[in-house]
Amino acid sequence: MRIAFITGGLPLGGSTLFMIFLTAALKKMGVEVEVFSFSASHPLAADFSKAGIPVYTQDESRLIYEDRLKNIYARLRAFGPTTVIGVLGMESFEILRYLPSNVLRTGIFLDRAINPPVVGPRYRHTLDHLIVIAAYLKREMQQLDPQWPCTHLALGIPIPQIAPRVMVSHSAPLRILYYGRLENFSKGVRLFPEIVAALKRRGIPFCWTIHGYGPEEEFLKEMLADEVRAGQVRFSSIIDYDQIPAFVRQHDVYLLSSTNEGGPLTLLESMALGLVPVCGDINGLVEDVITPENGFRVPRDNPDAYAQAIAILHADRELLERMSQAARATITTDFSAEAMAQRYSAFIESHSSPAKKVLWPEKIQVKPILGSNPFFQIGPMRVIRRMVKKFRKKS
Repeated sequence: MRIAFITGGLPLGGSTLFMIFLTAALKKMGVEVEVFSFSASHPLAADFSKAGIPVYTQDESRLIYEDRLKNIYARLRAFGPTTVIGVLGMESFEILRYLPSNVLRTGIFLDRAINPPVVGPRYRHTLDHLIVIAAYLKREMQQLDPQWPCTHLALGIPIPQIAPRVMVSHSAPLRILYYGRLENFSKGVRLFPEIVAALKRRGIPFCWTIHGYGPEEEFLKEMLADEVRAGQVRFSSIIDYDQIPAFVRQHDVYLLSSTNEGGPLTLLESMALGLVPVCGDINGLVEDVITPENGFRVPRDNPDAYAQAIAILHADRELLERMSQAARATITTDFSAEAMAQRYSAFIESHSSPAKKVLWPEKIQVKPILGSNPFFQIGPMRVIRRMVKKFRKKS
């Protein structure tokens, strides 16, 4: 089994962490894995290197799309994968069109960001199968077409190799944590001041840490200035990624008020360290992971519902500890990186063709991107686009 992961880019975020976690776990199982990116940015290069995962990037500032595609194809041909998985961006699905027969061609939808109802059908003839990371995405794809070859494979994380959170005394304020991007469109962070107000109306002692940055940071600091001065809210500074587990375990409750999420992996990381989730009831990991035994799913836009869940945990510390242990057990049993890799390995085994010699053509003729204007990809226009790239590079 040799697996190639193709991505439009390797941004600092959940999609790249997903690839690190999965490829590293597959490699530990003895699977040959390589990663190919259509862009040059690679902020987590050290993490891939530490895991022993080869990553090949392309400089989008210097090379036009067609040349980057040809370069990646040449690298793929040299690697000779039995399975190619497109992970992020249209480019990762496009390259599946050029693969020889007997190579399993699979795409992954991590969330709604690349418009699965449009992209999926567009590449239906190219994809042998589609993987989704959440049950709701499978439901949506099969509403489009009940015969769609689609499989839900749950996410997983490396289980932190440190002790989980320590029990707090019955009189101590509950330690609440949000960590992630501070923006409102998908993260819903403008609800935070309303949740704080609801907690204060109930007289619930708390200390809420907000860790992250984004366009709503100044708004939150202004709206919560009194609570910051009183020590009820604090904005933590940026810390190294490898220090995150030690930081997270200092809290009791993980709070999420997102409007939509592909994951988030922070939910799994927090539960693995014993934090009890109090999350808006949205599609994705929230519905896949949180049960009445290990956390709370509340109406997403209702600040009183979040405060009520936290009030229950404050009043019943034995319940807090039982749910903490259940949260940790859920992740370590079913949502570890090793469990995720086993799911992918079993999926590939069951969908691969019988072993045959794969003939990779030495060269390919790049076609217009599906759904794009082919005018910009004809020969003369490619020459002009190459010249523009060179000019911009010199500038």
